[in-house]
Amino acid sequence: MSDSPDSEIMTMTEVASYLKIAEKTVSRMIARGEIPCTKVASQWRFMKSMIDDWLISRMNVVPQNDLAKILENPEGLIPFTRLTNEDLIITDVNSGTKKDILTQMIQPLVTQEIIEDPEEFLRKLLAREKMVTTGIGRGVAIPHLRHPKENPGGGPRMVIGICRQGTDYESMDGKMTHLFFLLVSDSEVVHLRVLAKLNQILREGDYVARLIAAPSKEEVLKILIEGEKLFNKA
Repeated sequence: MSDSPDSEIMTMTEVASYLKIAEKTVSRMIARGEIPCTKVASQWRFMKSMIDDWLISRMNVVPQNDLAKILENPEGLIPFTRLTNEDLIITDVNSGTKKDILTQMIQPLVTQEIIEDPEEFLRKLLAREKMVTTGIGRGVAIPHLRHPKENPGGGPRMVIGICRQGTDYESMDGKMTHLFFLLVSDSEVVHLRVLAKLNQILREGDYVARLIAAPSKEEVLKILIEGEKLFNKA
């Protein structure tokens, strides 16, 4: 593909060709929320840079000819109860620039001494955002480092932030962003599986609206666990 701006957006046919898998496989992955995409005028569209994140990470851990099989395998998902807790949930994120938002999201990781150098971590997050926004649409953003291995070790963590009034996070659908999920994991497999699970849950029903309106951190966890159970049955 060319380096022109238009080449950043791919159709289903193009992404299937790019990944060297069948379009039916892509369709199944979309149904499970296992590939980053968005719907534009009833057609699925894919951002090349986000697909690259998935592809590069998968190739680091599995042979290329096993790519489709690994992406479709739903086993081995880490439950939300092991990723986050009430101390990692912020229900009053203030609107502002991307730097403002991410600074707030990083703070719980600093408090728990998960991140030693918050300024460097913030720099890397902002560098990732300059490549392409992690605002996936539907009021949701999933900020993360481009290379999971740059994250600190010690087990995966996920900070959840709620900006009830919404903020301009340069979302792919051009709408305000209310929910932020900052994933910190040095494992490519964990990183991709959590992104897939989040994408699937947040595309279903009224989970986004319920999370935005959740009155407490406890309720946020309750809603996510409910969605997770449905995801695991799919």
